[in-house]
Amino acid sequence: MKTLITALALTISTITHANIEVPYFNWVVEDIKEKNLSKEELFKNMDRDFINLGQSICANRAMMWLYDFKKSHDLNGGKVFIFYTAKTSKKWWYHVAPIINEANELFVMDAGFPGFIDSPLTVKGWLSKFTEGKTCKAITPEDTELIEAMNSGHVFPEVTESGRHDCYYILAPAGYWFPNSVYTQLKGLSSNITEELRSEDVYQACKEAVTTPIGRFLGTGKKKCKKFINN
Repeated sequence: MKTLITALALTISTITHANIEVPYFNWVVEDIKEKNLSKEELFKNMDRDFINLGQSICANRAMMWLYDFKKSHDLNGGKVFIFYTAKTSKKWWYHVAPIINEANELFVMDAGFPGFIDSPLTVKGWLSKFTEGKTCKAITPEDTELIEAMNSGHVFPEVTESGRHDCYYILAPAGYWFPNSVYTQLKGLSSNITEELRSEDVYQACKEAVTTPIGRFLGTGKKKCKKFINN
């Protein structure tokens, strides 16, 4: 636990006034206090009805919730990705959720698991929740083996040049949709990925997040998602 706290202290942020800069990326997570918001209020009002929690993937839910924060409150949030090893994975190789900044502290807004997570969590608390208290290593641009793993679609190795770890994590801008978005930017590859949320990406995420597999096949989410984007 001491190692985790140290890693968080070293990598989570550089504070500029009330905002928090996301390490390694050109992105700032704005302080909700400047907009007279509270994390509890935001969490309570996160949509759990329009979004189909049981049928959607985490990456698409995160895109929609962050877009709603921006649309409703002109608030720029961010994301935290966790990557699992064989030791900590139950069925996923990664998970992602929105982050917000309240009074210079980051909180994870993971509203996809009612009964398991019912309030905002610190980054440390969120990592612990999804790994049963294991210690996660923060990924840096020097961790080339881990960055390559972001593009693999498989659980991460427990042992790398940096040692043995049960899980890994990295903070990212709001517009980075999937792990390969982070991979592409850290590798310096040419792409059309942007730090900002793009409405066309959110629209595509929405079509998966608000329907069932049959609904996606029939295209039933298109009208609802156009309304979500444009309202």
